[in-house]
Amino acid sequence: MYAKQLREQLLSLATQMTAIVNLAKNENNRGLTTLEAEQFDRLEADYSLIEASIKRAEKADALQADLRTVDPAQALALFPANPASVTAAANTRHEQVFNNYMRRGMEGLNTEDRAFMATLIPQNVTPLNVSTPMSTTTGSQGGFLVPQGFSDQLTEAMLWYGGTEGSVGEFTTTTGNPMPWPTVNDTNNVGEIVGQNVAVSIQNIVFNQVVFNAYIFSSKMVQIPLALLEDSYFDLNAFVAKMLGIRLGRILNTKFTVGAGSGSSEPLGIVTAAVAAGNTYTAPTGETTSLVYNDLVSLEHAVNPSYRYLPTSKYMFHDSTLKVLKQLKDSALRPLWQPGLTASFQTGAEPQILGHGYIINNDMPVMAANANSILFGDMSAYKIRKVAGDIQLLRLVERYAEYLQVGFIAFVRRDGNLIDAGTHPIAVFVNSAT
Repeated sequence: MYAKQLREQLLSLATQMTAIVNLAKNENNRGLTTLEAEQFDRLEADYSLIEASIKRAEKADALQADLRTVDPAQALALFPANPASVTAAANTRHEQVFNNYMRRGMEGLNTEDRAFMATLIPQNVTPLNVSTPMSTTTGSQGGFLVPQGFSDQLTEAMLWYGGTEGSVGEFTTTTGNPMPWPTVNDTNNVGEIVGQNVAVSIQNIVFNQVVFNAYIFSSKMVQIPLALLEDSYFDLNAFVAKMLGIRLGRILNTKFTVGAGSGSSEPLGIVTAAVAAGNTYTAPTGETTSLVYNDLVSLEHAVNPSYRYLPTSKYMFHDSTLKVLKQLKDSALRPLWQPGLTASFQTGAEPQILGHGYIINNDMPVMAANANSILFGDMSAYKIRKVAGDIQLLRLVERYAEYLQVGFIAFVRRDGNLIDAGTHPIAVFVNSAT
């Protein structure tokens, strides 16, 4: 019944769309007016939505028909009444056991709790250990994978002090072994015209690769008095997640922005990689701490159109650079940033620059002589590698026992690099030397 009603709506929309086109045809085959084109696009968007709704409705009708042939008692025995409640219960159990581990260590977990935590470790992932394997009797070594709630809080704190993660490309691997990412640049090769009975030329494709490692990032130690651990009202998870997340967020974002690369046993930062690729635009003399509108246009066009118009193409700069951009004025001294004065700084859900979004990253260089202060291009070309079982937490008891303290350390394994086969998806704005 519902699908039938949707099809009636679909017919009405199709009739209106056809009427708009027929009107233009009957008037000397003219093109659609701006108003007609906008109306047609709105109708077409509604048409697509209703088409998708019809498919879902028909699928639901088919499922209902299948369910009528199943004994309800058998169905309830096979499936839970609310599958989401089962997932929620597992998450709650994970958080309860993990919280108990943080407060009391392995000694505070019974056999069932330990078995439950062991089931959460993915296959082919070995928990990170400091000096000895995890055991059922020693609580000072070994790490547990953290529950979703704790992980979300830690990740949020990392992003708060970030700019790269969540804005660039990411992928996850099951292990931390060196992983090559193949690249190819065939843009200089073209086809040919051949005569009859003439053999074609040979032009092989040349491949290259970018190798991703898995560097270990540590939050350093957070020491918490036992008195706080024993206070049941103290939200230990939130406190530790915030502290560790901020620390990890700072180091990760710095290295993903200006890291020196594998030769220094750290990721190759997005700025370092883009500068090394050589796609830079240097501002004219006198722009050591400033820029003009034309610089933004030149930087944008330093990126090939195949990258420039992707949704992932954005600007990246320090917050102080945003202030400089907001102070740009036209010849009548009107701020370009204000909506309505120019289409170059658009306002929708958020302001844009030349139709592109921007990312605030306070690990980017501030504007100064020879500073690589602005990036523009396809940010998804920079990849962050994550290792499965991403966040692990270590709880150290004996080391600080005489101080009545427990130490916590969070570890993640990451690497970052720019996938540039030679077509330079990201360009760099360089302030002038003088």
